[in-house]
Amino acid sequence: MAAACYAFLDMARWLVLAFVIAAAGPAFAGLDCDPEAAVKDLEAAAKDKAKAADAERNYSFLCAEGLAAKWKPRVGKACEKILDRDGEKGNPCVVVAASAGFTKLGKHDLFELVGKIPEDPIEYDGGVGYRKTDLYAAMGDPRGSAAIIEMWKAAIPRAEAREKKHRQSMADWSSWRQSAAVNLGKIGDADAKLFLEEQAKATVDTHVRDACNDAAAAIAKRIK
Repeated sequence: MAAACYAFLDMARWLVLAFVIAAAGPAFAGLDCDPEAAVKDLEAAAKDKAKAADAERNYSFLCAEGLAAKWKPRVGKACEKILDRDGEKGNPCVVVAASAGFTKLGKHDLFELVGKIPEDPIEYDGGVGYRKTDLYAAMGDPRGSAAIIEMWKAAIPRAEAREKKHRQSMADWSSWRQSAAVNLGKIGDADAKLFLEEQAKATVDTHVRDACNDAAAAIAKRIK
């Protein structure tokens, strides 16, 4: 059920992109956002469940992803109320709050909930907003590094099998690894550095190799 809910949200994000990609002005993934209006919509939805439909229609949950730190307290307060009232399954506040840097909101373990979000590194369907690895990095939890590496390692055998089949696109796998490498560069430890160095040597994808080397260098600079 949760997987279906998250899949629906991903589809909704694609629809948002299709309609607003040409939006002018400051944009988040092609969406023209007013941070204060988005937060106010979340606060209204927290006070009145009927207002959640307005927040969805205004793309306020999407616009609230990754807002500047000054909005974090208000986002956290609103999302905790929404999660308490509406439950965790498929709740957009899981992504919103995690992207704001929360690992927990009251009784809600956001790190655990992010881990349950389905995401396939081999067939990543894109969409608008934060990837799972982005959320791990945004939360800044050291456990996120191991979680990203686990996802990466688990996908390697499938990726290798697909690469042996001609006419199979590997663009999603390349894109996912580049993004994952960037995020490991932000939160990874010495083990992540070693993993990235190994992956840089193991791949023929120059974009992935460069991303891995850059991330390993970022970790080395941060942990020395």
